[in-house]
Amino acid sequence: MNRLGLILKRARGKQSRVQFARKLGLSYTFVRAMEHGLRFPSDKVLLEIAERLKVDPGDLLMAAYCDRSPQLAEVLEQRGLQLPEEDQEVLARDAAEAEHDEVDEVPAVRPSEERPNPAAPENPIQISRRF
Repeated sequence: MNRLGLILKRARGKQSRVQFARKLGLSYTFVRAMEHGLRFPSDKVLLEIAERLKVDPGDLLMAAYCDRSPQLAEVLEQRGLQLPEEDQEVLARDAAEAEHDEVDEVPAVRPSEERPNPAAPENPIQISRRF
């Protein structure tokens, strides 16, 4: 879990990601990817999210930029800006839980040649086109 993901997860509370995504006007997959630190929204989207969640846009911007740049996060921590200890513990716990997120598993798909196509004729006719 990343800083932005932690903020979003806390804001989501007990809502499902689908409900939360609808509230934000974003897709489920994008919200999930943000929570897991796989995608980072643009500044415009971050400001819209902050407005819809009624949270400080600076918090979302700072979290997103620290997630994008670990070096920036280190510089800010050296200057006294860091997450409280309880947040860091939550980050570590959520990162461990994210490894076992059942939604992460991709269902197995058979190759297309193994799938029967009921619309395909048994003896297809080949048409030659000359131009």
